[in-house]
Amino acid sequence: MSQDAAVEQSGGDGGITRLLRVLLVAVVVVPVTLFAVASWLNYRAAFHEARLRLDNATDAINQHAQKVFETAELILGQIAERTDEMSWQDIRSSPELQRLLHELGTRPRVAAVGLVGPDETVAASSMGVPAQPVRLGQTTYLSVERPGSGPLMIGTVSSDALTGKPGFVVARYKPNAPRLGTANLIFVSLQLDNFLDYSRTVLDPKDYLLNMSRADGSVLVRFPGYELVGRVLSPESQFRQNIARSPLYGTYETNSALDGVRRLYAYRKVADYPVYVSVGLTRAAIVNSWLRLMGSHLIFGLPAMAMLIVLSFFALRRSQEADRAHVAMEAEIERRKAVEDTLRHAQRMEAIGQMTGGVAHDFNNLLTAVTGNLDMILRSAADNARVKRLAEAALQATSRGERLTHQLLMFSRREVLRPETLNLNRLLLEFEALLRRAAGESLEVQLKLDPGLDPSHVDQVQYEAAVLNLVVNARDALIDRGRIVIETANVQLDEAYAAENPEVAPGSYVMTAVSDTGGGIAAADLPHVFEPFFTTKDIGKGSGLGLSQVYGFAKESGGHVRIYSEVGVGTTVKLYLPRSAERPTETARHSSLPLRSAAGGETVLVVEDDEAVLATAIESLEDLGYRVLVAHNGKDALEIVKSVPSIDILFSDIVMPGGINGAELAAEARRFKPSIKVLLTSGYTGAVLSREHGLPEDVPVLGKPYRRDELAARLRVIIGGQS
Repeated sequence: MSQDAAVEQSGGDGGITRLLRVLLVAVVVVPVTLFAVASWLNYRAAFHEARLRLDNATDAINQHAQKVFETAELILGQIAERTDEMSWQDIRSSPELQRLLHELGTRPRVAAVGLVGPDETVAASSMGVPAQPVRLGQTTYLSVERPGSGPLMIGTVSSDALTGKPGFVVARYKPNAPRLGTANLIFVSLQLDNFLDYSRTVLDPKDYLLNMSRADGSVLVRFPGYELVGRVLSPESQFRQNIARSPLYGTYETNSALDGVRRLYAYRKVADYPVYVSVGLTRAAIVNSWLRLMGSHLIFGLPAMAMLIVLSFFALRRSQEADRAHVAMEAEIERRKAVEDTLRHAQRMEAIGQMTGGVAHDFNNLLTAVTGNLDMILRSAADNARVKRLAEAALQATSRGERLTHQLLMFSRREVLRPETLNLNRLLLEFEALLRRAAGESLEVQLKLDPGLDPSHVDQVQYEAAVLNLVVNARDALIDRGRIVIETANVQLDEAYAAENPEVAPGSYVMTAVSDTGGGIAAADLPHVFEPFFTTKDIGKGSGLGLSQVYGFAKESGGHVRIYSEVGVGTTVKLYLPRSAERPTETARHSSLPLRSAAGGETVLVVEDDEAVLATAIESLEDLGYRVLVAHNGKDALEIVKSVPSIDILFSDIVMPGGINGAELAAEARRFKPSIKVLLTSGYTGAVLSREHGLPEDVPVLGKPYRRDELAARLRVIIGGQS
């Protein structure tokens, strides 16, 4: 099939084409979407920033207004104190008072100061004694009570009779004088120009608006919009409604009731005076600023988007060629995958063939020895000496078979381990003579043991077997002469080492290293040395399971094994076992307990599904003097436990058919008969049994295969000590 046909068969639209079409749409949609989102976010940010600017400007204007009113109130207090005991005749004629009024009237932000007599005409002022009586402009007052001095009054805007300019008055009554209308007042006249000049330094009149109003809506200052000063905002205005809800400060947006322009406002109350300052910013100014910002983005964004559209379009036109290349690449990948699968299958079959061939070879040799000796026993039953010799030879063959199965199970991590906390130096010293015999008299064996070696929690027998395997391999690598070095040390495997060897966790380990000065191992063979039945020895000189046993023992013990070799130099195998914080167990190598028979005729319930193993167990137990009950599965065994009143020991296989394994059977049996003793048996590891069959750690396990003396010794311990 051609590539064009393959493309059409796949839908006429390859992955690259679909991707480019999506990209072409995305080039338009994504920037537009991002621009819309950015526009919305910038729009909100523009108004947020405008509110911040309004707050800052309003605070500045409010502080200025507060100083003006505080200055006016201080001036009123000074005049009241000075004229407290003076009559109106003295006030009109006193040169000292006139000088004080003139001095106070020249202070910043003040237009004029003075006093209004009982006839509501100006009696004295900072502008000089008038030639004829002058009245204050027509105004209404909004007052705030001052404890001890009476009301403080703030008037509306009017033309000042003294200065001739528009302004408003802040006044209070003269002490000890009647409080009647506008008579007996002390006043300070404030001109609007003072506020307007300051506002120009803070606000841009193009976009901003300053408004100062009394609490009743009377406008005192407006910039720009000077002509609207004196207008009164109605109670329905947004300003009046907002100060009613929030009397101290706030913000709002509305169309102005005075000029109709929509603005964003911020207002503040001037201290405790019935006066508010507010600053407005036109909405159009905010929107225009936002539009300018987004327009600047478009200046750069539109050309970039147009360029992306053009590039995507040209890429889309070439997508058919890319699709053809993609189809060809996928076909090549599939072809390579098929070849790799075939190669892996062949490698697996080769490994299985190598393993089965090795197992068949070794077991055929063992079966030949066993069957040959048993056949000769049957033919010479009357010759006791010959029967004994032939039986011992058959037992030796079965022992070899037991070691072979142990090695296989150790490699597969299904061997029964009996770990204890040991000092490996002590084991090696006790084991030294056997190691030297295994190496041979022609080879030098050196022990370099670390005197400060930490203990390790391992199986003693399997550890000795692992070291012996390493020594035998080292011996076979040497030709009649050379040196084997056995070394121990405390080591710390760090994160870097664990990164290079993922199968090991960083931490503290006890290392045992076996080195030789032999010919070394070829680099091509090193990756395979731990595989079962792989050997570099001649046919018939090795099973290929020695290093496999070492590897399996290390993994099952939670450790690690590493081999280093160089052709012509030698080989070193390092066995890392986890360090233990417990004290070493000082146990004898061989038990001295005598063979224990059932002197009391104890009853043992044997549960085993294999008939041959069951027959052997029955024969051994009866030969030891036990009364034997038999069950082939857990269900039958439970029925016997319930029905037979006297059962001393439950001896059961762990892995059995029928839905109830040995661990579950032991738990149920103890529930019905709490006094029953339990001994379980299996050929699997404790870890496997705990993980797959729920075996408790405190239940004793006798590993298969076992001999009669091992069974007798284990029963002796259980009868004597298990609760």
